[in-house]
Amino acid sequence: MLTVRFETDLSAIYRTLGIEGEPFGSNFVMYDGDKPVALWRMKIVLEDMPVGVIESVRFLDTVDEDDRTFFMHAMFFKLSEGSPIRLRVEGERDEYRKFGFQLVDGNMEINSTDINLHYRCGGYRE
Repeated sequence: MLTVRFETDLSAIYRTLGIEGEPFGSNFVMYDGDKPVALWRMKIVLEDMPVGVIESVRFLDTVDEDDRTFFMHAMFFKLSEGSPIRLRVEGERDEYRKFGFQLVDGNMEINSTDINLHYRCGGYRE
C-alpha cells in the first residue's frame, strides 16, 4: 500500500533514493509498505510574497507511472487545499503543464489555488 508522510530523519532515505548531499527543506516521502520509493522536497523563499519552490521530486526506477501520478496528485492536492501560496519549479518542465503551471521568467509557476487536478478528464477546477 502506498502512503505519503512528512519526514525529518532523512539520511537513510536520501541514500535509498540516490540523493546526494545533506537533507534540507521540507521533505515528503512516498512509501510502498515500509520501503521509501519517492521523495518531494520543497523550500519556502521570501520574495514579494512567500513562494514554495519545488526543489526535487525523485522516484526509484521501479515506481510505475500510475504511482508517480498518485504521488504528484497527493502533493498538489494538499498544497491546493492549504493556505494559498505561489509555487515554482526552476526551469521549464513540461510535465508540470498538465497541472496548470505556466512559464514565467524561465521558471514554471502557479498559484496553489489554481492547480488543475482534473486534467485527465479534460476538466478544470471552478
